[in-house]
Amino acid sequence: MEHELIETFNLPRISRLMKEAIEKFDLSLKGLEVLTEAATGYFMFTPIIAAVADAVKVYAVTKDSQYGRASDIRDATMALARHFGVERGIQVITSSYAPEIANADIITNLGHVRPLDKPFLSRLKKTAVIPLMFEAWEWRPEDLDLVECRAIGIPVLATKEEHEHLQTMRFVGHLSLKLLFELEIEIFESRIVVLGSGKFGAAVAKSLRDGGSSVNHMETESPDVLKKKEVLEALRRCDGVVIAEHVCREQLIGPSGPISGKDLRTLNPSLVLVHIAGNVDQEDIRRAGIRCRPEGFAKPGYMSVTTNDLGPRPSIDLHAAGLKIGEIMARARLRGEDGPKAEKAGLKLGFAEPIS
Repeated sequence: MEHELIETFNLPRISRLMKEAIEKFDLSLKGLEVLTEAATGYFMFTPIIAAVADAVKVYAVTKDSQYGRASDIRDATMALARHFGVERGIQVITSSYAPEIANADIITNLGHVRPLDKPFLSRLKKTAVIPLMFEAWEWRPEDLDLVECRAIGIPVLATKEEHEHLQTMRFVGHLSLKLLFELEIEIFESRIVVLGSGKFGAAVAKSLRDGGSSVNHMETESPDVLKKKEVLEALRRCDGVVIAEHVCREQLIGPSGPISGKDLRTLNPSLVLVHIAGNVDQEDIRRAGIRCRPEGFAKPGYMSVTTNDLGPRPSIDLHAAGLKIGEIMARARLRGEDGPKAEKAGLKLGFAEPIS
């Protein structure tokens, strides 16, 4: 291929997965314009999916970030567009305030597009719609001003990731296996402690049990859980601990938490730590000499690793589903229906969900 950012992609397989996702979700963006991001890894294929699904135009926002330079991402995205024969349908822009955003019918909430705040929303066309590429409970006010969307009539729906055509949480669970394997934990017959509430903790615990691990799953809606004797005993005896807390924002492990990295190392010198999400002080973990993955921990409310780290299928399916939700809402708005009616139309798909 023409660019180093895409030379390792298995493009024949990705092409097949995109076509299957477009067919599975019956995605057709004819007559519609889309604003999304140009990113790295498998997130790079979102504008390609939209263009292959016959969008009139796809505006893909990119910016310099820890993952790459905007100029490199632009060049790689356009190299992919040429490969798939959709280069005329994609325009990479370097600002979410570029004038082209006023043309978009569908606006995704992906990284380089955010934040979708009041000044940004004021620049959109009156019939614009916003499909969220995640579930409703993952919504963050700092990323999307939902109050303003309601005030100006922009319909917003999230994507039900547990729908039979997606099952994203199954992939989230598999992330823990991937990272534990990297730390030379065999999974089968290993003792693993999972610290995580809600869907994330449950998904990780299930994947590990399915793989033959003995799992102690602790719901960590509050850090005080880590003070319990049975939790400390489980940590003392385990091979590894997986942090998968996407709800509680308080520190779980670190100087401000109920247990520090030094405490954890003293309790069990041999354990390793995997971080998917949750408030853990990575520097404190490293100072204590605890082996951990991944290399960088995300701040609370965000994931350190995503399903993108497993392979292309999860993000291709999720983003095709999100675009389909956007398609249905956009066509409803263009027919003259208001925001609530457009959302109602989207909900009929079965894999869309409202945000309260």
